[in-house]
Amino acid sequence: MAVAFNLVAGFNDGGNLLAAATAGRTISPAAAFFIIVAGALVGPLVAGTAVAQTIGHGIVNYERVGFVPLAAGMLGGVGAILLAYAARLPTSASVALVSATIGSLWVLGKLQEIAWSGVSKVILSLCGSIVIGFLAGAIIYTMAWIIFSKVSFKTGNRLVQFQYVTVFLQAIGYGSNDAEKMMGLIVAATLIGTTTSVFAVPFWAIAVSVFSFALGMAIGGRRVAKTIGGKLFRIMPLHALCFQLAAAATVITASTLGGPLSTTESTASAIMGVGAATNPRALHWRIARELVAAWFLTVPVGLASGAAATLILRAFTHGR
Repeated sequence: MAVAFNLVAGFNDGGNLLAAATAGRTISPAAAFFIIVAGALVGPLVAGTAVAQTIGHGIVNYERVGFVPLAAGMLGGVGAILLAYAARLPTSASVALVSATIGSLWVLGKLQEIAWSGVSKVILSLCGSIVIGFLAGAIIYTMAWIIFSKVSFKTGNRLVQFQYVTVFLQAIGYGSNDAEKMMGLIVAATLIGTTTSVFAVPFWAIAVSVFSFALGMAIGGRRVAKTIGGKLFRIMPLHALCFQLAAAATVITASTLGGPLSTTESTASAIMGVGAATNPRALHWRIARELVAAWFLTVPVGLASGAAATLILRAFTHGR
């Protein structure tokens, strides 16, 4: 089930990362794919697994509430992400997952089992990443424009090749944040029914999460990529370099603090920040508003999906 969630997340987050990597037309889609997979695998190894701890143990104690809320949270999250995918809109896997879990616990009458401090961390990470990503994109682009205006065209082209590094950094951010949500749930599932209280993420959980995400990105990532990659404004190589760096810095910082967020929202907000700094009138604000609305609409959709998934799972288990 965790594999299925991460595969579907690959449609959304993978499409976002592919769009970010190829938007400046410096890196080919094939090269971007392998850079993203490599960076995602490295992320948890270099940045730690604080986000896995938050999702797997810091919001709900699954050892106490059992398997149904865990399964319903993932199933409901899948439903919310697929709805956004059908509309070609990026969304937050963190918000989908947490809201679906809350919807499940509400149906089960176990809302008291929620650690609201953990939920607050997710909300603050979501809102903070949107604001910080936007500001970081605008500031980094303004600084880069000043620097690039003083160098030769040949030197500028060489500097733009730094995108290979910024894309890798973005992928590290994904691996140390988005991918860790599934790692955390995988570990939580293995602890249900045991007396072990040590929460540790093994390498096999990292590998399963990353490679199921990679499969999802390969299957359906391009659909979301078309929304992020070309509809907000006309992206040039310098723009891509700046928003990739801004998004990577935002996500990696949150990861080290254990704050679950989405590379989707961080990247999209960084793109908007770069676009606003370049030419506010050239940025398609209607599409930007649709993206932000989609992120926040994930909450009620996730709640409903988690509740529905719980009713289905309870009927199935009782039937057996």
